[in-house]
Amino acid sequence: MELREFLLLTHLATGASPTVAHNVMVAIADGAPAVDQTLVDAAPARSRARLLRWLNEPMHRAQWQALCAHTQYMTIVDSDYPERLRMIEQPPLVLFYAGHPELLHMSSVGIVGARSGGEYSEQALAQLLPALSPNVAIISGLAKGADGIAHRAALTTGLPPVGVIATGIDRFYPAQNRHLQSAVAQHGLLLSEYPPGTSSMPYRFIARNRIIAGLSHVLLVTEARHKSGSLITATMAAENGRTVCVLPNRIDAPLGVGPNELIQQGATLVRQAADISTELRYFD
Repeated sequence: MELREFLLLTHLATGASPTVAHNVMVAIADGAPAVDQTLVDAAPARSRARLLRWLNEPMHRAQWQALCAHTQYMTIVDSDYPERLRMIEQPPLVLFYAGHPELLHMSSVGIVGARSGGEYSEQALAQLLPALSPNVAIISGLAKGADGIAHRAALTTGLPPVGVIATGIDRFYPAQNRHLQSAVAQHGLLLSEYPPGTSSMPYRFIARNRIIAGLSHVLLVTEARHKSGSLITATMAAENGRTVCVLPNRIDAPLGVGPNELIQQGATLVRQAADISTELRYFD
């Protein structure tokens, strides 16, 4: 892929609305060149002049090229882009990564849960993960709580971790997960749809969740409050045809409300690792 095509896809991934991104991809499929003007033409008329000025800023373009020059990436038109992610409603156009991209083609279990989750998630994952096949990748978001617990448990167990983050891969959020993120990149795979230098914003975490849901063959929810982000991810996974598995919890536990609701709605109750392995067989 030429640099101009890569930059166009990166602009789409970081700033364009889903409608504009769709319009650009349709235009390219119809023969339009992968240049900035195609992006401008796909934008609403009221914002085209401002967008063109932004794209043509020499400082901006030089900085963008410098940031991405030494970063590994794949795009939605590349053959190594994971097919199951390509099939979701709004697939990321660019995936920046550090580590081992071949993990994207393994069977995978996504793990999500409360940021305030703790002992129960830790004990459950310490029991479940060692009994899974060594050829199963563990996907999570490198956030506080259940995400960090999942990645640490994967590293301890020897299962390859895949971390999907909502910043550039050169940023660390939360800061206390710096060493964990580095370990995930070294022993597994670190992924982001955002280019280097991108800082955290609330909406980017919601967008990140669709990637976790799309990459996972099975999604496991550990602990979650009612109407939490973990339940949104579970909904995304179910809508994409993934199996949602859940740890049951006490009826008086605030972090058990979400998982127990999912079980009531038909999610798979997990009592042992074999329950997860059984679901993974459907994706062989």
